[in-house]
Amino acid sequence: MPRFYINFRNGNLGTQEEILATDDVGIEVPGFEEARAAAMVSAREVLADNIKSNSPHPMESIFITDEAGQEVMTIPANNVVPETAK
Repeated sequence: MPRFYINFRNGNLGTQEEILATDDVGIEVPGFEEARAAAMVSAREVLADNIKSNSPHPMESIFITDEAGQEVMTIPANNVVPETAK
């Protein structure tokens, strides 16, 4: 099974204030759609924590990389919130 890594970008993208939280372990799932589903669950948990703690550097996006370290998908934080909650 392929391994995917779920990573987060916080802060101001492209600046010295940008913070990356990288996944060093990854998850083994059958394919890309399963990796995306897992990333959405993780992102919702992180975003909820950001809101609860009034984070000064909330999550900007989540990005998934493959085993080679190539970014295969980026999901902006505003796409993480379910439509029914917007």
